[in-house]
Amino acid sequence: MTIRPVLASCMLAVGIATAGADDRQDFNAAYSAYREAIAASRYGDALKHAVQARKLGESLYTDDLRKTATLVFNHGVVLGRLTRHDEAYPILRRARKLMRQAFGEDAPEMLNVELALLDSVPVGSVRRVMNETLRLADAHRAGDGGFIAGVKLKGALRLWGKDATSLLGEAADLYRSEGNSQGYALAQFWIGKKQLAGGEYRRVPRPMKAAIEALPEGHHLALMAHAHLVEAYEQLGQSDNATAHCLAIGRTKPWTGNDDYQPLFKRAPSYPRTALQRTQEGFVVLEFTVDEAGFVRDPKVVDSKGGKVFHEPAIEAAKGFRYAPRFVDGKAVAVPEIRNRIIFEIRG
Repeated sequence: MTIRPVLASCMLAVGIATAGADDRQDFNAAYSAYREAIAASRYGDALKHAVQARKLGESLYTDDLRKTATLVFNHGVVLGRLTRHDEAYPILRRARKLMRQAFGEDAPEMLNVELALLDSVPVGSVRRVMNETLRLADAHRAGDGGFIAGVKLKGALRLWGKDATSLLGEAADLYRSEGNSQGYALAQFWIGKKQLAGGEYRRVPRPMKAAIEALPEGHHLALMAHAHLVEAYEQLGQSDNATAHCLAIGRTKPWTGNDDYQPLFKRAPSYPRTALQRTQEGFVVLEFTVDEAGFVRDPKVVDSKGGKVFHEPAIEAAKGFRYAPRFVDGKAVAVPEIRNRIIFEIRG
């Protein structure tokens, strides 16, 4: 399932000319191809046609600011969809200026422009653009709590710190009041994710658990929340609490075999001081069993490079790995002969 924070058109209507001149026929063809590519989410093709339609339209419709402004906007939007935000931002800024001249500063069309800018604007200007987006949303989407929540979520994902957490909390409350459990779960998930990234491990369980409770069992976002809870609890030294979430993932996620079996949580090993002093690098391949609770048991070295100095740190690191246990007929089972390569590399 994909949740789109804000459901807004990426394209504003442009009337297509009917004159028979070759350049107008080329414009019509480019613009129609753009619309088809956008509808099919083929953004690479859409960009090519948007650029062509813009160039042709700007020469054809010099007296029709609404058309030319919209063509510039379409070009910027497609760049944003391709996550080419550094390129999109100046084009969308120009589109904003032209659209204000063409439609008016408070026109409903400006809401789409500010929404597009919210993805591409530099972080330092996110709050300003979001406030303008909310002002226009209040004017043109008043009472649409889900839409307002989406704007706040969209803005919060570009921010960090208390500003982001506060906005996400507001979005979660709005989604809940609208009865949108998936939007509520997404906002709570991001609260927890930002707290995790900030090292606020004790604050992570509450929003992550709220996200899990709001989602169907086995939902991909719920599985990600379980994985983040494993990390938070392990960072807090609460392995017993982490186990429940290892089990929840193992119970739900299909077994794909030993080769693809990766830990949910791992810490970097301690770099041996003597090896560091000698700028000595290497790796250690360990083999071990993952038990029914997702702990590593009986790690042993099966291959290495760089010397035995790396063996003990690698073994100690592996003892702290956590895995989602394998389930057979509804019951967790131990998985032997799991291998993991631990690399010791000095980075400048």
